[in-house]
Amino acid sequence: MAVRMLVLVMVVAIGCTGAQQLQGSTSSTARPLDGLSPPTPAGPIAPGERQFRVVYEWNVLDFAFANEAERAHALYNGRYIPKNVLISDCKPYANRLYLTIPRMLPGVPATLGYIVRPENNGRTDPEIVPFPSWEMNERGNCSALQFVQGVAVDKHGIMWVVDSGRTETLTRGNDHVVCPPKILLLDLKRNGAVVLRYQFPESVVPAGNNYLNKVVVDDAFGGFAYITDNSGADPGIVVFSRRLLKSWKVRENNSMRAARNAVRFAINGTELNYSIHIDSIALGPYYNPNIDADRANGVLSDTLLNSQNYERNVYYSPLSSYHVYSLPASLLRDPEFNARATPQQILEAVVDYGQKVSQTDGMFMDNQGVLYYGLLGEYAIAKWDTYKPFVAGRLNPTEVNFRILRAKTGALSYVYTPDNLFNSDEKYLYSGANGEPFADNALNYQYEGTTPASSRLAAAGILGATGTAASLGSGFSVTVLLSASIMAMAMMISSFV
Repeated sequence: MAVRMLVLVMVVAIGCTGAQQLQGSTSSTARPLDGLSPPTPAGPIAPGERQFRVVYEWNVLDFAFANEAERAHALYNGRYIPKNVLISDCKPYANRLYLTIPRMLPGVPATLGYIVRPENNGRTDPEIVPFPSWEMNERGNCSALQFVQGVAVDKHGIMWVVDSGRTETLTRGNDHVVCPPKILLLDLKRNGAVVLRYQFPESVVPAGNNYLNKVVVDDAFGGFAYITDNSGADPGIVVFSRRLLKSWKVRENNSMRAARNAVRFAINGTELNYSIHIDSIALGPYYNPNIDADRANGVLSDTLLNSQNYERNVYYSPLSSYHVYSLPASLLRDPEFNARATPQQILEAVVDYGQKVSQTDGMFMDNQGVLYYGLLGEYAIAKWDTYKPFVAGRLNPTEVNFRILRAKTGALSYVYTPDNLFNSDEKYLYSGANGEPFADNALNYQYEGTTPASSRLAAAGILGATGTAASLGSGFSVTVLLSASIMAMAMMISSFV
């Protein structure tokens, strides 16, 4: 029986209390802005824009081969097997929607590609164009992309691409590619030019024994990536510092491993049994962790400036779990803390927000602190204002198996954070001192400037500073990818309108 997740839901306004399924709600109450809130786009959302609408849908996914003869040859030799091609993640930028197509099964000709936004009468089942090129998607070439499941696009138009280096992860046999796992930074304004290439050390992400999945990017201190690795042997959050050109892994067995009571769930009547560790991840906005304590003690603080909000949370959940957890980003990006911390110290920093009604494979945060997440067993999407308490196969090629839906919500992606002392370092640029682009550094480029030895200690020294909030663009939309594979559900919030 085909496992189909073709769900049509409605997104309500940002300010609803607690978590709720977004099915048929029309609430429009907005949370008032205060010093904890980054700026948001102005203007009301038309009722029709709140409703999800289908943007793309496919029976099977096809690629933009050079000609029909090349497509026929790829079909003949098994390089392209349409029933094995699944979308895992999608991120919009400008007029393109970038897609990841992990090589879980044989016959996937490219693992990263894009489609162009359709016009009024454009195709809703466009061919996927390999990105940055066919050559950069060559299977078996360890310099190229082998298995991309998660990507993130920062506010500068840089795509952070995580490549686990493995292919055909759902098949047995010896005909698998095993390359060193890596992260590439591609400049979308220059058609995917390589800004940075970093290979993970074996001690952090072992080749052939990892499952790098979702990724979010933090603009603090020159840029960090937080990546979920839900490998069965060593699950955790992989942290990569762009400035330090260094990576490490944070492990916590209580919150990052599968829960035994959540390994079974059903989708459209199909019973599934998976023990899948840390999977979903989202990055919250900056906030001041002292404000709640002040209010609890009866101290009414003046409205806080954005520059005084120096902490943010990294939210995550195993797929086989009913809980949402978080760790402070300042601890994750501190290599000194992670080198010396005991398992008990990391556990004490974890916050458990309570129980969801179903398992989640895909979550995303907006810049107002509202978390959107999937509910696999409920065929639904939920939203939760994180400033408030938490409440808890095979495809048939003759029918629609993939849809991409979109609805406007009136806020921006989490990457659009206000300018502050963490992300406004003028020495840190995406180009050279004279504006020239960085070349592919072959893993050897070192950034100039002084980097704090401990971001956690540096954060503690900025209280009382002032800053200016950035002026942001017009709205964003929630784009939901629904497909035949439960492992291929993704959810993202963006300026793709």
